[in-house]
Amino acid sequence: MRLFEFGDQQWLPRVLRQAETAYLAVSYKLLPLARAWVDQMTSTLPLREHVDILDLCSGSGGPIAQIVNEFRKQGRDVSVLLTDLYPHIASTEDHAVRWFPSPVDATRVPSDLHGVRTMFSAFHHFDSSSAHAILEDAFRQRLPICIFEAAARTPAAIASMFLVPLNVLAIMPFARPFRWPYLLFTHLIPVLPLMIFWDGLVSVLRIYSPEQMQAMVSDLQAPDYRWQIGALRVRRIPSRLPYLIGVPVAEDSSVDWVECLPYP
Repeated sequence: MRLFEFGDQQWLPRVLRQAETAYLAVSYKLLPLARAWVDQMTSTLPLREHVDILDLCSGSGGPIAQIVNEFRKQGRDVSVLLTDLYPHIASTEDHAVRWFPSPVDATRVPSDLHGVRTMFSAFHHFDSSSAHAILEDAFRQRLPICIFEAAARTPAAIASMFLVPLNVLAIMPFARPFRWPYLLFTHLIPVLPLMIFWDGLVSVLRIYSPEQMQAMVSDLQAPDYRWQIGALRVRRIPSRLPYLIGVPVAEDSSVDWVECLPYP
């Protein structure tokens, strides 16, 4: 379903875009999404002690800080290169995370950018043709790619979106860096609760199911590349969350369709 999201519109005032991003950043800290995602990556990919991540469609960084922390908890060293079609060039608090200064199209990633490609809570922003192109680009270059979503297109997830306005009221005072306009457009002029509710609802309706992801890779098959597709159970989230991982493997491997067990 291709409905518009306020956060995708170029005309949206910068302060509102930043406020929505700040809300999401706090949400990532409150939910154990990063742990579930990193656990799935480490159980599927043949990762070494040092992990290079090439993050696509990074926005303003999303859950990357939590992702890095989870890798470190496992005793792994990690470096992250953030990329975006409209790069949000800014300093990062972690020396292991840096921005690539030029625009990067996720459907045609430059071959000199290396690392495990990741996309967190962004795949649903692409129509099916562009989404397929993202997967095809990784497949063609025989590079690993990990796609994770923070919600699912299920009745429970859709129903949970109606709690978002209340969540915004509770969370925005804790958004950092603190800015008075965040509170102005949350509590006095309640633009943000409605805007973030709408964008969240549309995002849920856009999210591809594991079956749709499987269809996307049906023509991207080779003996030396494997796709794993399924859904993760994450605590405090009402629905299993779809994910897709593509990884180059030895030629005696085959495509593997996986429906994950509930995440503990």
